[in-house]
Amino acid sequence: MCTVVVGFDPQAHTPLVMAALRDEIRSRPWDRPAHHWPDRPGLVGGRDRLAGGTWLAVDPARSRAAALLNGWPWDGSMPWEGSYPASRGDLPLLVLSGQVRDPLQGLDLTRYAPFHLLDADPYRATLHSWDGRCLDTRPLPVGVATVVNTGLAPADPRSVRHTPEFAATRPDPDGLAGLGELESIWGAWPALITRAAHEPTRSAGTDESGDPSGLIAHADLGDGQVWATGSVTLVAADRDTVRYTFTSDPADPAAWEAVDVQRPAHHR
Repeated sequence: MCTVVVGFDPQAHTPLVMAALRDEIRSRPWDRPAHHWPDRPGLVGGRDRLAGGTWLAVDPARSRAAALLNGWPWDGSMPWEGSYPASRGDLPLLVLSGQVRDPLQGLDLTRYAPFHLLDADPYRATLHSWDGRCLDTRPLPVGVATVVNTGLAPADPRSVRHTPEFAATRPDPDGLAGLGELESIWGAWPALITRAAHEPTRSAGTDESGDPSGLIAHADLGDGQVWATGSVTLVAADRDTVRYTFTSDPADPAAWEAVDVQRPAHHR
């Protein structure tokens, strides 16, 4: 994942709202959000078929969400250089499966490539950033913030351009139970994402051919490899309820679909 817009305010009717855009190689196989992990039957998220992990998952029983972004190494090398024994996609599942607020304590982070890991619920939102050498853990500020591959970076072109408009339209429904219409939960946010999908795209790495402020990514890497925004997830959580909406075609306003976060009956 490369961009997560987070609206966090413990005093709001709906304290947590998120818009998460996943950028990945198009040919990498994945599964749409569902209950994919039998050993963690309460968790819901999209699944990476290669490594079995996820880029974003929720625990509806605790109104908690975890989202993963690739990070930049401390030495400035490209994020995809080198190999690591553990998949970063395990980290959101690890966070949501734990009962503590410091889920990375005692974990050998040198097994993982650099990352930013957002752990949020209606009471607090924390960003864990690992650059391959140091772990930085900090609370997200109250309000709307944009997390990118360099972390919480207000000067990033995406943050400068999009944070104010997402903040100005931050949805705050008074209760999530029973709300079925897209706009009744997320207001203008889906339309902002659809609009972005029709604007100039962001390119990969140090390639400056695209618009660095673009929310939607697309780059032809050669040899048939295309890196692009493949899906967008919207999450809203109050103290009792989680709502999860997903699209693999952000350019189409009719492509959003609600994801059932209730645990399957045979696991209850």
